[in-house]
Amino acid sequence: GVLGPIVKGEVGDSIVIHLKNFASRSYSLHPHGVRYTKENEGAFYPDNTKDLQKRDDAVEPGGQYTYTWDVTEDQGPAEGDADCITRVYHSHIDAPRDVASGLVGPLIICRK
Repeated sequence: GVLGPIVKGEVGDSIVIHLKNFASRSYSLHPHGVRYTKENEGAFYPDNTKDLQKRDDAVEPGGQYTYTWDVTEDQGPAEGDADCITRVYHSHIDAPRDVASGLVGPLIICRK
């Protein structure tokens, strides 16, 4: 499938992504390799949260949500790494199905 857009951040940045769902079923955005709060996790699973902490789990068709992820030093390139490293983000409603459908993209993390 075709990958989602490249998302790039440098150590110290906050990455803000506004997802508007034009699709026919729910989706989310879940990152790997950045820090996030529970309200910005984008992962649908039984975690005993409710209300505001559940809004990021599934963006319904026609709905929208703004995710904020922080690029911290411990998640950036380590000594000996290239200046940028590749992580990933994907929808986490039904992760295997979503990823196989192309709802996945590169998350590039660079040194400042």
